[in-house]
Amino acid sequence: MTNFTFYAPLRVVFEKESTKDIGKYVSRNGNRVLFVTGKKHLKETGKLGKILESLKRAEKIEEVFIFNDTPQNPDIDSIHEARDMIVKHNLNVVLAVGGGSAMDLAKAASICAKHKKGTIDMLNNPALPILGAYPIICSPTTSGSGSEVTKYVVFNDNKKKLKMAMSSESFFPKVSLIDPELTYSMPKEVIANTGFDALSHAIEAYTSKSSCPITDAYCREAMSLVRTYLVDAYKTNNFKAMDNMSLASMFAGMALNVGRASLPHALEHALSAYRPDLPHGLGLSIVMVPFLKRAFKCNKVKFADIAYFLGENISNDSLENAAKKSIDAVIKLKEQLNLKYTLKDFGFDKNGIDDLVNHTLFTMAHGLKNSPCDFTEKDIKAIYYEALEG
Repeated sequence: MTNFTFYAPLRVVFEKESTKDIGKYVSRNGNRVLFVTGKKHLKETGKLGKILESLKRAEKIEEVFIFNDTPQNPDIDSIHEARDMIVKHNLNVVLAVGGGSAMDLAKAASICAKHKKGTIDMLNNPALPILGAYPIICSPTTSGSGSEVTKYVVFNDNKKKLKMAMSSESFFPKVSLIDPELTYSMPKEVIANTGFDALSHAIEAYTSKSSCPITDAYCREAMSLVRTYLVDAYKTNNFKAMDNMSLASMFAGMALNVGRASLPHALEHALSAYRPDLPHGLGLSIVMVPFLKRAFKCNKVKFADIAYFLGENISNDSLENAAKKSIDAVIKLKEQLNLKYTLKDFGFDKNGIDDLVNHTLFTMAHGLKNSPCDFTEKDIKAIYYEALEG
């Protein structure tokens, strides 16, 4: 029997058009609102006005301040700008409607404002896991990050070229309002990138040393949904497919809370630390296959499961061959999503590999320890070299 602890204090509202009631959920948690979103998506789709109208209808809400200068990867400067808005205007609840970057930025700004501290100060505070923050309401406009249901935040220090992660129980949103209609207007490349992010969460949490029966159930469901619906969502914007990718993202995010990320995320964090404009899911797609080639032998049963859940026929294979087919499954999916990039496509070269390796070892040692294999520095370097060429 596997011993485990599972904690995820989540109120999830999964419902189309649920954002029409977003003011109700926000007003239950505060009356002065910081509204964090992306630079243009909500405005261009007409959703911004509808959300503001819902906030206006909530009688308890006194004032709403919008922060929409969210970068591709949230960084210290943008977090502190949002923090300062909260402090200056005495705000007491944070609403994030956007992708993973907007939600992570909102979470980080909330805890920094509550304690009037900087991001690095909070990161280095040993009490961070239990420190309070202003209440957070999240509603995702993409289907991949899972930030709407996690206790994690990732952010960049662009000056030092570092990407780091924080974990705190206060980062769990008070309400996760998942309205799949918000994802319908995603560009094709965003569907591919964020969908691969959700798959990565499921693969990593499923094969990690922290996995447990509950996370395994979430991961299996997430992988099955990705297999069935991601390509259809990418190619046709089919609404049923998009709805189910929102569900896949949620399940994978919930699994991540306990199963946690492993080496692929550690590798990708180094990439987007040096290239903040690199979409997170796209970076994961570049390093995932080299990772799988080295990891499948470390837990053959689970990697065989991955192959099966992603649609490979493993019925007549040896366990090792079945596990190896997890590589084939991901390669096929990448081809269908046109995710054919290498590190060279983003300006990386052999001269920068040592820096990437050092970043991986320095900022996500916990990810390495959580991986299915004990990866050495030599292994990590080999993965980056392979990802460089494709």
